[in-house]
Amino acid sequence: MIRPPKLSISYDTLPSNPKERHEVLVDAFGEYLFWVRRQTLSRIRALSESAEAREELGRLFRPVYEEASRLGAEDREKAYQLADAAVGFFARLLLTMISGNGFDDAIGSHHVFRFRLDMEICDAETGEVVSSETINRHGERFFAEYWGRWLNRFGTERD
Repeated sequence: MIRPPKLSISYDTLPSNPKERHEVLVDAFGEYLFWVRRQTLSRIRALSESAEAREELGRLFRPVYEEASRLGAEDREKAYQLADAAVGFFARLLLTMISGNGFDDAIGSHHVFRFRLDMEICDAETGEVVSSETINRHGERFFAEYWGRWLNRFGTERD
């Protein structure tokens, strides 16, 4: 079972200044996103290198990993690098998709749509929301542009 990461922040140490707090929460999202990225890339590697791991997959999902397992070590490493680039590109596109203010995303001739990404902080025992912050708006930068900062901060960590 995959367990979520322990973030490097705690509720008690969040800044009281709203702009600083916002940036800390944006980075917490980035830290979690990069944990997901590492888990994904680790799973690709494990499934490509381990017949036992592939056996746990259903037949529908197994063929691509079976093919990758037949590659030589150098070619498999290139494939891992390609997968890393693809995951990064997908993540940046997803961040761009949820970054918009809605003015370019038409849904008919008189309406636009946008996405709001809210982070809720809840009491661990009761589940009660103690704080909520929309993290994909009103930051220091366009939301998708945080990718580079997160890459520098969280991109080389290993779980």
